[in-house]
Amino acid sequence: MDNSKIHINTPVGEVLVRREDLDPDKWMLFEKTGLRQYVLWVHPETGASVALLDFPAGSGVPERHRHASNQFMYCLEGEYRYEGSNLTLKPGDFYMNPKGSYHGPTRAVTRSLLLEVYDGPHYYEKPEYHSEETIGKVVSEG
Repeated sequence: MDNSKIHINTPVGEVLVRREDLDPDKWMLFEKTGLRQYVLWVHPETGASVALLDFPAGSGVPERHRHASNQFMYCLEGEYRYEGSNLTLKPGDFYMNPKGSYHGPTRAVTRSLLLEVYDGPHYYEKPEYHSEETIGKVVSEG
């Protein structure tokens, strides 16, 4: 991670990323879905992470899936729908999906900007819609 625009308070480990410092070239595009992701922070050992997700209207995660850690989402803009459970996130809504729980597919009803947090590795195995550049930490199921 390039720290040129990230403010770190080394003695206590605080990290500050200002909105105006987001580098447009650091958004990762998921070619198969149209989703863009901006990773704000990753713990190098555990795989815990914080990222912004930008879904164009009509895009989403195309399949039912599960995560190898707890997933937390906060909707900043738009409407983002979990098709399997008929839940729709709107601005200000918080969503938590427990480790190992199947969910999805999902679809952005309108362009959606979400803050996504994992408290550990993302997946048990790499989903088809991810690339080596977009996938977070993966762990074996055993």
